[in-house]
Parts: sequence; C-alpha cells; structure tokens
Amino acid sequence: MRAAIVTGRLCAALLAAFLALGLASPLFAKRKDDVVVMTNGDRFTGEIKGLQQGELIFKSSYMKDSVRLDWRDVERVESKDNFIVELRNGKRLTGIIEKSATSEASAKNFEIVSGKRIIRVGSSDVTLIQQREESFWNQLTGSVNYGFSFTSASSAVSSSLGADVAYRSSKNLVQLASTSQFDSQSGSNNANRFTFDSYYGRSLTNKWIAAGLFSLLKSNQQDLNLRSTSGAALVRRLVQTDTTSVQALAGLVDNHEQYEPQPGTKPVHNNAEALVGVRFVMFRFKTLNINSQTYLFPGLSDSGRIRISSQSNLRIELIRNFYWTFQLYENYDNRPPVVAPKNDLGTTMSLGWTF
Repeated sequence: MRAAIVTGRLCAALLAAFLALGLASPLFAKRKDDVVVMTNGDRFTGEIKGLQQGELIFKSSYMKDSVRLDWRDVERVESKDNFIVELRNGKRLTGIIEKSATSEASAKNFEIVSGKRIIRVGSSDVTLIQQREESFWNQLTGSVNYGFSFTSASSAVSSSLGADVAYRSSKNLVQLASTSQFDSQSGSNNANRFTFDSYYGRSLTNKWIAAGLFSLLKSNQQDLNLRSTSGAALVRRLVQTDTTSVQALAGLVDNHEQYEPQPGTKPVHNNAEALVGVRFVMFRFKTLNINSQTYLFPGLSDSGRIRISSQSNLRIELIRNFYWTFQLYENYDNRPPVVAPKNDLGTTMSLGWTF
C-alpha cells in the first residue's frame, strides 16, 4: 500500500511538472518561409521543424506530413527564425541559422547569428536543431509499441506494452518510459513484469550534466513486489555526433525493496548504493536505431551486494513512423535478501509508432 501511494504521488508530481512546463512555455508564430535546397537541386519552402539523429525534419504547406531529409544531402538552408543549435562538443547556441553550399567537407559552412555575434562551424558539427518558438507540446517526442504471441501446443501467451516520452529544452532533458509484460503458459505460474524509468538532465557545461533518476520495477521472476530506486548523478559526454551518443555517469541512489513474504525473512529492505553506468545511442538514417543503457549498483549499506540493470533496444523503421523493435533486458542481483532467482533476463519483439 505504501509503495502504491508513493508511486501515485510521484506520477502525479511528474505530470504536474510537465503541465507547469507546458503552461509556462511561450507560444510564438513560426514563419513558413524557410528554404531548404538538396544536393540534387530539389528546393523546398516551408517550415524547418528541427534536426535530430541526422534527419532534418521539414514541412511545406503542400505536404500532408513532415518529411525527413538526410542532413548530409542538404546543400543549403536559409531561415529568419531563431533556433537552438547543439554542436558535437556539447555547446548550445541560439540564433538565426544558415547553411551554405560547399565542395569541402571540412569547411565551416554552417552559420549561427546570435545578436551581433556570428558563429561559423562545419555542418557535420551540428547534432541538433530545435525550434526556439515551439510550444511545449510540440517539443514532446516519444513512441508506443505492442507485441503479442501465442503458441497452441503449450497454450503459451506472451504480451508486452511499452511507451516513452521525452522533452528537451536548451538546458534540460526529461525522459519517461514504462513497460508492462505478461506471460502465461499451461501448467506453470503466470509471469508479470512492470518497469517505470524517469531521467532528468540539466547541462552544466559542454561536457557535464547534472542528472536525477527514479525507477520502479516489479518482477514475478525475482519474487519482487516492487523496487524503487531514486538518486542523483553526474553525467559526462564522451561521444556526441549526429548519429552516435555515448555518456558515462556516476552517483548515489536509495534503493527501497519489497519482496514476497517468506518464512524467516524480512520482505522490506532499504539500501544506499553507488551508481556507475553507460548510456549509448546509435542511429543510421532510414535503417536502424540502437538505444542501450547499463547501470551498476554496488551496495554501500549492504556491502558486497551488487545489482546490474541493463536494457537494449534495436529499432528498425518499416514505414513512416511505424517500426519493429527487439528489446533485451536483464536485472541481476548477486545476493538477493530473500530466497529468489538472481537473474531476470528476457527479450521482447513488438511493433510500434513514433511521434
């Protein structure tokens, strides 16, 4: 009951924070006369939505949906609006943008005009472009996926549902993700698994980020009714390009666990733990997206105990905004406080939609 109340309050607080950000975000009229010219001569006039993962997102009045253009094949860009631009070195700038044609790959052909300053960089150094005038709701990105399988021979049913959403501003990043899995097979107990993960990061410098983390895990496989993990960390950007991101983090967390009651054991435990982890993202235009994170939790108040939480996702786009995904997850505990399996390892396959 206590865990459910805490979970409800935290979810309500996160929702309230999103609503507060949304109401506080200014709304401005966006110009519709941005110009994009491709290397093959195609010319578009309309609205630059942004650049992410090597794709320039663009929308014209004569287009039903936004199109995604390979940034490497964009020869020229002109706009009179202000954008937030993130560079390979982690630096963020705000200003009017322009990309000019050049035959040299190393030329500083991308220009950011901020007040009286003009900053010139190579277009390959640009990893993110975001509309400064966008409303809060238009800055949300995310996905929903669902998978189902049935085997008649063993009457086995497997169902999985997942969703994630992210919000990014010039200094802040908020990410929320949740998964729910159900497995049933004739002659065996049902297996249920639920996760909720939240991440907040605020850029301190080009290379350093202050982060807060909160996660929930329920796993029948490990006799775990609910585990909540919350803490803070410092994140270091190791690699940042338009197609690859690698980050390392270290910090401290509080771990609250509630296991299935067992004779002679205490079902509720609280532990202080260290945190060391790696976050990895790789994207290839029109092909695939790999997102992986691995966290190591060495025990502090429970010395000698080590937990590992790992999750990797391979996503392949099938048609526009629809994709197939393969997920591999593992939760390992070298010394559970009750008699329970040390490992919770599994895979899921599903179809999904991005927004």
